[in-house]
Amino acid sequence: MNIIICASDPADKKLAAFAARTFAERTFAKGERPEIMADSAFSRAIKKKAPGAFVYFDLGLGTDRVLELASRLDEIGPSAWGVLDREGQSEDPALFFFAGASDYVGPALFKTGLGQGRLGDALAYSGLEEAAPDGPEAAGAGGSFPGWAVLEEGAEVPVRFCYAAVGNQKSLLERIGEKRLDKLRDDFASFLEPWAKECGGLVWIKESSGCLLLFPPEDEGMNPVLASFRLLLDRAIIGYEVFKLEVPLTFRFAFHSGHTQWRKPGATGKVISEDVNFVFHLGMKAAGDGYILASADARDAIPESLRELFSEAGDYEGRSLVASRKFKD
Repeated sequence: MNIIICASDPADKKLAAFAARTFAERTFAKGERPEIMADSAFSRAIKKKAPGAFVYFDLGLGTDRVLELASRLDEIGPSAWGVLDREGQSEDPALFFFAGASDYVGPALFKTGLGQGRLGDALAYSGLEEAAPDGPEAAGAGGSFPGWAVLEEGAEVPVRFCYAAVGNQKSLLERIGEKRLDKLRDDFASFLEPWAKECGGLVWIKESSGCLLLFPPEDEGMNPVLASFRLLLDRAIIGYEVFKLEVPLTFRFAFHSGHTQWRKPGATGKVISEDVNFVFHLGMKAAGDGYILASADARDAIPESLRELFSEAGDYEGRSLVASRKFKD
């Protein structure tokens, strides 16, 4: 697979240094190599160069030029793209993900270069390569997750928690009425069942306001934070096509990693767990609509490809938090 860096000046020494740091350890097939191209040359040769390639556009080209060239990739076939924002020009990197980007490299990552794991995440997100299996996180050290079906009732298990809910419920109540809002909450809980399963998780507790999901302490399928990110990006389409809404829809997500006593979904009763109480409080009281909030304990659950979209968000109940940028309507 070819990797192309598209910029106004292919002789830019900073881009060459970034490429050297990023791709030095990567093994390329015969005839393949990372290439820095002028945007004018890439534009002329796009049908030949782009198929099967991952293209990083230098934001020095300007946002309009980047989006123009990126839009042409859709007509060509399997390919993907990302943005190199070495100067931190973009005030809203989510704009590029809305347009179909698979990666965003901000100033810090540009200086250090992308490690093999970080580059692998971007390529896996794009669908051009399969994701490499991750090592166990601290919460799950000691081996791979055995599976929900074999957990012993009452056993204390390490998990990733996710509180998920329909966002802007007060506004929705005014616009669609109580009956339709209740149905939307039920439909959202049902929607989350297969969605969580794709990430190796399950819907554990259903409340009227939202749901508590459990995921293994290490990735078992799609990363749940990445999956939440995609739901936020696709919220308008999901609202219209899945839930048949004529009004804007958004979601709220809060992540935490910790331990809980295992009970089967639907038979949880009163689970006594400091971590369960915390994630409910986090999701219902601290989280907001249209972005992802995570405790410091869950920071490792955030894929490297998304970490530049998160920043420190203060403390809550004695734990430090990070939050993603908000997805604006």
